[in-house]
Amino acid sequence: MKQLVIGALALGLSVATWAQSESKMPEHIGFGSGALLGGSIAGPVGVVVGGTLGTLIGHDVVNDRVIAKKNQELSGLHREIGEARQALALVNAEQAKAEAELAAFRDLLGELSVAIHFETDSAMTAARYRQALEAVAHASQRIEGLTIELVGHTDPTGAEEYNQALSEARARSVGEILMTSGAPVSALNTLGLGEREALADGACGFYALDRRVDLKLGFQGKPVSDTLYSSR
Repeated sequence: MKQLVIGALALGLSVATWAQSESKMPEHIGFGSGALLGGSIAGPVGVVVGGTLGTLIGHDVVNDRVIAKKNQELSGLHREIGEARQALALVNAEQAKAEAELAAFRDLLGELSVAIHFETDSAMTAARYRQALEAVAHASQRIEGLTIELVGHTDPTGAEEYNQALSEARARSVGEILMTSGAPVSALNTLGLGEREALADGACGFYALDRRVDLKLGFQGKPVSDTLYSSR
């Protein structure tokens, strides 16, 4: 009879403790079960021994749940890392594509040359070229390292010294339009060659092709990435 009373008291204590703290339920169940079992078998000593064993069993249950939760969190973390790696691979592929396209664009600009023609004995740039020159000026503002070389020419008629001065004036005329349209002075380089590159005897019987300024685009220096020319 005494053993049963002790066992009932132990079970009552475990139930009351469970009501106070639900978060430790596995430990309390283990303690109560062990105490009841120990009390029915071995008296007061059994209560102590059984309760101790029950508490240890409860701790094992809690630890198992903690480990399972950590494993679940770790699994989610591995999944997020895998997704991040896939996203990074896509970004790298897009970047490589952009670099290849910009490199091709750079090569294209480096080979591009535009001729701006002038009237006889004139250094005034015709209005029909203004829109194209404004586009070049805007590009020089946005593309790092872009350079603009302006080379003036004349036909072979007239004095050589006069033609030299005229070719320089023509190059400056085009350069002024570029600067007023926003091109940085550091990107411009003007040069006059006079009649030195005039076509022999005036090709096709006239000299219109000689009265010109050659606008040549290029690049100076290296970009930060050593492969890209970035926008400013």
